[in-house]
Amino acid sequence: MKLLPVILLIFTFFTAHAAERPDIVLILVDDLGRETIGALGGESYSTPNIDRLAGDGMTFDICYATPMCSPTRNMLLSGKYNFRNYTAWGEYDFDSQPTIANTLSDAGYTTATAGKWHLGGWEKKPFGPTRAGFQHYATFNYPEQLDEDEVAIGNFFWNTHLWIDGERARLGERYSSAVFRDFVLEFIEEQRDAEAPFFIYYPMILAHRPFMPTDLSEETGIKFRGRKGDKENFPEMVNYIDQTVGAIRETLDKAGKSQNTLLIFTTDNGTDNISDAKGLQSRWKGQLLRGGKYVPTELGANVPLFAVWPEVIKPGSRYRKPVDLTDIYMTAATLAEAKTPDDLDGHDLSEVFRGSESTREYAYTWGVHEYSSRKYKTPGKFRGELLHILRDERWKYQNDNTLWDLKDGWPQGKSIPKGEKNDVRERMRTALKALRQSEPKLW
Repeated sequence: MKLLPVILLIFTFFTAHAAERPDIVLILVDDLGRETIGALGGESYSTPNIDRLAGDGMTFDICYATPMCSPTRNMLLSGKYNFRNYTAWGEYDFDSQPTIANTLSDAGYTTATAGKWHLGGWEKKPFGPTRAGFQHYATFNYPEQLDEDEVAIGNFFWNTHLWIDGERARLGERYSSAVFRDFVLEFIEEQRDAEAPFFIYYPMILAHRPFMPTDLSEETGIKFRGRKGDKENFPEMVNYIDQTVGAIRETLDKAGKSQNTLLIFTTDNGTDNISDAKGLQSRWKGQLLRGGKYVPTELGANVPLFAVWPEVIKPGSRYRKPVDLTDIYMTAATLAEAKTPDDLDGHDLSEVFRGSESTREYAYTWGVHEYSSRKYKTPGKFRGELLHILRDERWKYQNDNTLWDLKDGWPQGKSIPKGEKNDVRERMRTALKALRQSEPKLW
């Protein structure tokens, strides 16, 4: 009988410990497809720190984004599909669309973001990141930066300006991705003894064009101006991403935060393929693949997704059913015990982390088969030309009645001739129609 109080004490301790709300680190890399990552079959680049995410956590085989950057950011932060709230490139309706950061901030989380914002909100104070619920931020005004690129003052990486918690500063020779990385690392360090949990959203600029040398190079950045880069710099940029992931995990560990931190790593779309990236190919399982950015193919829209949470997720686990980036909002809100809007499209993945299955049956994406951003910038003007796509564990269906079987082949899969697998077509056509008819719908 003397053992009973001890057992109860141990049980109470571990129950209380497991019930603590996790810190959440969300890394969104720019323009990096599945074919570039070693743990997913990539053979062209060294990605040991990203690969360790797979070994230490969960790998997702199917995660759909939009194959373009700005709409993906919109769906990720709003938890909703683009046809509900996305009408213009680089804009977000902060007044009527709460973000994941708004929800977590209201639930008591300390929130921060660093990197490529690309959601607007610079026309008045408080600026967009603040209105989106981020208490701390380091980013740049995207339209202003593009204007500077045009006249070769600087670019995303070198000789640029940043806004850091409401104050504007020019970096000079400092490499912007180093500034963003250090902002993230310092923020984590500052939370070492904090009572409140934290959420940090880290949308890297890497590996977006222009393909420029990083500060790992011995050359100074003062001469790297304008929009023209060289694809020879792409491997170095991938290496920088990988080293940054390693630095974040090391800092979490040193701060005593690693065990109860959910770290999510994903990307906004596939690898670029035009301008600087023209001719860029990456070896994947013996094949040379062109990047899939701009088009809603598996290379363009099925992005990497890893989740590490040592207290919960089994190391080396794999989830083979579909998810998409709207799910992250609902998942984070559930783990934060936060009140969420009623109209989210995302599904909760918290039980997936514990070995169960999501309630999601299909992942969704949209786009056009053109290597251009034009129709993604104002989709309402091109609604009759847009393609809408559902993906389950095996089948991929497009609203022109095209069907692919991906059981035995990624990324292309097998195209199923018209007239075959009509039961699958009808099931997915009906599900897609129901989704597209659901309200609200802007286009």
